[in-house]
Amino acid sequence: MEGGENLSMSTWVLVCYGGAALVALLLLLVFRAKSWYWHVLSILAALVVGLVPIPPQLNTPQGSLIIGSVFTFLLLWGVAAPFFRRT
Repeated sequence: MEGGENLSMSTWVLVCYGGAALVALLLLLVFRAKSWYWHVLSILAALVVGLVPIPPQLNTPQGSLIIGSVFTFLLLWGVAAPFFRRT
């Protein structure tokens, strides 16, 4: 693997995971936290997505980015909810 190709992949990782985190936090900022059970369900769904073995069809760099972005979004949306409570 060449240096430029590795830099490109790490850039995509930052963009995808950072975008998922930004969307989760922006949704919490705009719409505030919803009922507690939605956020608990989101954390559980993130754990399921993160712990289930990756099927061979998705065991590619692009598939890992998609699965990791979904995991990041769900986990951050669920964990950060107490900091964005309704007033």
